[in-house]
Amino acid sequence: MGRLEVEDHKTTLKHLANTRPYMDLTRVGITGHSCGGYFTIRALLQAPEAYHVGVAKAPLADLYYGNAMEVYMGLPEENREAYEYASNLPLAGSLKGKLLMVHGTHDFSVPFSQTIRMGEAFIRAGKYFDLLVLPGQDHIYWYEEEIDRYVQDATRRYFQEHLKP
Repeated sequence: MGRLEVEDHKTTLKHLANTRPYMDLTRVGITGHSCGGYFTIRALLQAPEAYHVGVAKAPLADLYYGNAMEVYMGLPEENREAYEYASNLPLAGSLKGKLLMVHGTHDFSVPFSQTIRMGEAFIRAGKYFDLLVLPGQDHIYWYEEEIDRYVQDATRRYFQEHLKP
């Protein structure tokens, strides 16, 4: 994980823009939840020229601590190099775009500590980010309508503010 996905999506964006003149590749936003949150951050770090704003919800920072990564990557002790390569933590200094991380404090699938670790890596690299903490919320928070609406509104506002023409 973390080797081909971002480049594949970046190439797809370029291809789509060739036949869709209304696409503005200078204003590309990306969002995702859980592994999608991981890839949101990964895209901003690996392809800052292509991805400008991201909203990462319940993101994994380091796949050692993700749930069920073994299905894709094998056991960490048997595939250490892949896990180390897939970690977003060492790439924190590459952040150029705007990033909002959103995480519930009672997330048992992707612990809140993942976002704290990623935030610490950004701080140590001198990179600014934004954080929305969802007190008492688990990994799946959208069953509470007001919480879901709040996160959706925050996501929309973040993109509107940072992807202005």
